[in-house]
Amino acid sequence: MILIYFSRASFFTLLSIVALGLCAQDCYTTPNFEVWVEKDVPYGQAVTYCGLNQNLLMDIYRPIGDDNPSRPAIVLLHGGAFLEGDKGTYDMVETARSFASRGYLAVSINYRLGFHKSVFYANEATNCALFGALAGVSNPQCLYAYDKEIMRSLYRGMQDARGAIRFVKNQLDSVDVGHVFVGGGSAGGFIALAVGYMSEDEAPEEAGAQAAVFGGIPFAYWGCHANGAQCSLERPALGAAQGTLNLGGHDASVRGVLNIFGGLLDLSWIDEGEPLLYAYHQNNDLVSPCNIGKPFAALLPQCALNNCASIPNTWPESFGSCAIQGYLDTLAGAPAYEVWIDECPLPAFPCNYSCHEVDIPTINQIVDNTSLFWSSLICPVGTEEPDPGQPDDIRLLPNPARAELQLFIPNDHNLWEVELFNLAGQRVLRTRMGSGETLDVSGLRAGFYLVKLEHGGYSVVKKVVVGG
Repeated sequence: MILIYFSRASFFTLLSIVALGLCAQDCYTTPNFEVWVEKDVPYGQAVTYCGLNQNLLMDIYRPIGDDNPSRPAIVLLHGGAFLEGDKGTYDMVETARSFASRGYLAVSINYRLGFHKSVFYANEATNCALFGALAGVSNPQCLYAYDKEIMRSLYRGMQDARGAIRFVKNQLDSVDVGHVFVGGGSAGGFIALAVGYMSEDEAPEEAGAQAAVFGGIPFAYWGCHANGAQCSLERPALGAAQGTLNLGGHDASVRGVLNIFGGLLDLSWIDEGEPLLYAYHQNNDLVSPCNIGKPFAALLPQCALNNCASIPNTWPESFGSCAIQGYLDTLAGAPAYEVWIDECPLPAFPCNYSCHEVDIPTINQIVDNTSLFWSSLICPVGTEEPDPGQPDDIRLLPNPARAELQLFIPNDHNLWEVELFNLAGQRVLRTRMGSGETLDVSGLRAGFYLVKLEHGGYSVVKKVVVGG
């Protein structure tokens, strides 16, 4: 397997060059609209890890003035190590606005946060809190998870997100229920991946009833997400992976997943033919490793928090975007995917960044790439408006394609030059073919491709997905 690393400048340049001549119709890929936001819309209520009822809210982002009765939608989840964060964090606000400006309905949701802290590291947690404050880190002691608690926290977030998806499909107007997507950053990326790929029969054993927390809640953790005096020590079964919110009507299935800095806790959740994946990660991410590793394991020594050294021991191993790409590269029938691994210099010691941050221009580029990738699902080949002077019904079918791609041009008997490019701008296939002929694409990895067709001075670019 070869992992290709792009600088931002080279990636953007190659993408823009390859995309020249893309179809005239905008398939939710261009920011054409102003955005209106409706805040704090309730979508359900659920029980937290402390046994308390929580009202769950979402912010809804809509394009202004397009009068579209059926638009794609995306549900977004913020980061925060399953402990903190909010639907109004800058990255999810910008992501939601960027999708809505392209014609999507976008929602950013709050979900249940928190997990029981490990009593076995209470003394170390006290030191961790002190030295963390000196290092400018807020409440690092809260990261000491009790056994199995990270998986349980992810599972609750997944249940909430699936409830939000059903709310969007069943109760919001102008939504194309056949084209709903999910995405998130950091912990939200972990949850989005679980939403897209964990089936009911893959629910982890950690979601079942667990023994009550041993030894109470030490004072060291009282400043964490839930006050120790109000928190139940019981750990009951969490129920079905689909959750219980907004059942009936449409289900919580999605067509694609956007992962920013997140990962999987189990690679086997991804199976043949499942939703498309677009992933973004930085190669030296110290919080959520791009490859295989435990979250925070690289951050703590690099950022002078040695007094918190046992935090990774309480977290499960995760598989970041680099590891996911490696897995999908070898998975027969893998869903179509694109992975952007951005270069980030390893922070100097002590560090003031962690390669786990994303700025607004990069967020907008991620949305650009993702919306282009998903456009072939939303607007299949053959639905584009023809360019002036070109054959008016060039089709490449099926799309998505698995092994073969057939060219259809009614009443055309010419041979066309055909070139396929990946999103890195690399030409991966070149041939000549006529209408009715079949192109073997079984040797291509699953993903998004641009197909350039030329004949007699005409040139047109089509979009296809292989392996979807």
